[in-house]
Amino acid sequence: MTELNPTNERLKLAWIDELTITSADSTIDHKLAALAQFEAMTDMADFAQLDRARVDQYLTALRQTRTSAQTKAAKVRHVRAFYDWMVMDERLKPKAVRKSILALRLKDKEARAGRARRTVKHPTLAEVEDTIRNMPDASSIDLRNRALLAFTALSGARDGAIISMKVKHVRWAAREVEQHPDEVNTKAGKMIQSWFFPVGDFIEREVKRYLDLLKDDLSFGPEDPLFPAPLMGHDDADHFCAVGLSKRRWSTAEPMRKIFKAAFTANGLRYYNPHSFRNMLTALGYELDLGPKQMKAWSQNLGHEKLDTTFNSYGQLDGNAQRRAMLAIREQSEGTPDLKAIIRHEVARQIKAGGGAKV
Repeated sequence: MTELNPTNERLKLAWIDELTITSADSTIDHKLAALAQFEAMTDMADFAQLDRARVDQYLTALRQTRTSAQTKAAKVRHVRAFYDWMVMDERLKPKAVRKSILALRLKDKEARAGRARRTVKHPTLAEVEDTIRNMPDASSIDLRNRALLAFTALSGARDGAIISMKVKHVRWAAREVEQHPDEVNTKAGKMIQSWFFPVGDFIEREVKRYLDLLKDDLSFGPEDPLFPAPLMGHDDADHFCAVGLSKRRWSTAEPMRKIFKAAFTANGLRYYNPHSFRNMLTALGYELDLGPKQMKAWSQNLGHEKLDTTFNSYGQLDGNAQRRAMLAIREQSEGTPDLKAIIRHEVARQIKAGGGAKV
């Protein structure tokens, strides 16, 4: 086992202190993992001993790893950010390492490949509805699981936000989902005002049926978790198992992802994770042919401050959608009147009507 470098470990701890001010724990984990890989690929040398040879050693080793171009690019960005912090924090003299830090980058071709976005596979709304219909509905846990898929489609919220919501955060009469960062784990602590997406009566009924169960049958109050963890107990054979719903929230979104995976797999489909529903909703917005104001509202409903976030991060068209759009544009252009021909015809008609007078 490779021994840790104590000097480097102290620098990592200092960097973590800075990162915790602005970054989420998951982001910090990714940055530290990239830095640990850099350290391993440079033989655990002191971070302060950065030179061009070590940079080349790292980049060569990174290129040989079996990871995507996007992953490689992200790792280099994280390591570069660490060294930028070291310079800013006066732990390195800028002149001594300037050329080495500038060399800490991928080639232009590699960087472009790292920025390229793959088309995210997402379910169709019909597949989601069909999957929910085929899920069990005999117990309170079954109804929670069905509503979990339905609510993700209805709200468009991220899984981390959904598992942190309380009953009070769904205002059914107003068709609103309150995502206040003081109580809901929103991305970057943003305040998100959102209303139900138009995903159909069936999905809405599934959510409403579940909410009625919580409030009317299980005596859940406004402060209780919207999607609680199971209540554990023993069955008739004295086996330890889930026997109902507790009033305890999940600590991570992993149980939610397992529910999604089991539901789609049981319905004969590939696994679509909760986040892919946001891509599905963006595709739905395209299908509805929304105008600029409506698309901006749709984007804000997803928690995006900028419309281009919706288009660039979630709105990439798959091949079939791109084909349909291009063919539709062609049909529209073929059906558009030739304005110049119309003007020429009208001028000629007026000249003829005026006995040859110029118009």
